[in-house]
Amino acid sequence: MPRYDGGLNRSVYQDSAVPVALTQRTRVTLAQLNAGYTLLAAIAGWKYRLIDAKLIAVGGAATTGTSVNIIGTRAAGAVNLLVAAVAALTQSAVARIGATNMVVLADGASFTPLDAGTAITIITVGTAMTVMTNIDVDLTFAIEE
Repeated sequence: MPRYDGGLNRSVYQDSAVPVALTQRTRVTLAQLNAGYTLLAAIAGWKYRLIDAKLIAVGGAATTGTSVNIIGTRAAGAVNLLVAAVAALTQSAVARIGATNMVVLADGASFTPLDAGTAITIITVGTAMTVMTNIDVDLTFAIEE
């Protein structure tokens, strides 16, 4: 999959037969989180596969909500790739997959390819979050045919 980076005036080619791990760190505001935010936009004809995720509450601990969920689409339905309970989101602590209160799908299903042409999003579940000002989301993923 060729990509052009105009800022650095370079093109990168990724052979879809040999997926490469990519990392994207996104600072999501509290308002964006509560409304739902697209972390990785859909790419027509390509599938995302989650490899790892880390969340960091910035400006305070997450409060009032039930969880923060990272959501993908599989078999045309929404799937919770990661459910981070509020207890995992204390200020400045790195909450990553495998830690207490960070739940993934059974049998490794969070790490299998999603539907082609679909996005990965993040949203608050339960009451709107308060106190923290942002959440940093560090995703490691692959893009596959």
